[in-house]
Amino acid sequence: MPLPPIQAALYEYILAGNGIFIRGARREFQAQFCIVPCEIRGLANLEASLQLNAPRVSREVVAEMLLRARVARDAEGRPCEIVFHLELDEARVWHCLVPSQAQGPARAKPVDDSPSSSYARACIEVHSHVEMHARFSSLDNQDEIGFRLYAVLGCISTRAVMRVRVGMYGYHHDIPANWVFDLPPEIGDAVTGEGTLLSPVAMRR
Repeated sequence: MPLPPIQAALYEYILAGNGIFIRGARREFQAQFCIVPCEIRGLANLEASLQLNAPRVSREVVAEMLLRARVARDAEGRPCEIVFHLELDEARVWHCLVPSQAQGPARAKPVDDSPSSSYARACIEVHSHVEMHARFSSLDNQDEIGFRLYAVLGCISTRAVMRVRVGMYGYHHDIPANWVFDLPPEIGDAVTGEGTLLSPVAMRR
């Protein structure tokens, strides 16, 4: 049986046969996923889902982010991380912005998080991990507490890989990259293993 429309201003919890789910909606997408797996007899099971209210981010935009990530350097000329913000306009076209940011080999953070900033407006936040695998770090978990889509690009100079997740006020759930992005052939999916040199199990370790 389909669930009723989301009524909560922020998010709501759903009790299902396979656990407790969280779900929420914003202009660009709505999502639900399990936050406490358990068995509850007599209730129907639910699955994680994402409904994007727009076309996927084009492969041209993704390829441009990878190119910028590959050439990103800090003040000392070392390869460094870079953050991208993606906004959806009223014509349902995605725009990629590169905010002013403090960058280093293992950290990149926008300097402006005011209400008028691209950080505040962005629906999707992407950052690179240079040569590390596409995994969200403990620092990422601390920073990524909004209701938006997050992605990380890893192994960017060899076989680039992307990992994507839904973030909902501190809860996170990995999803296939192709739910959100039209990946170019040179980028694999860390969640499904498609286009990577490693299996999905190996990528999660």
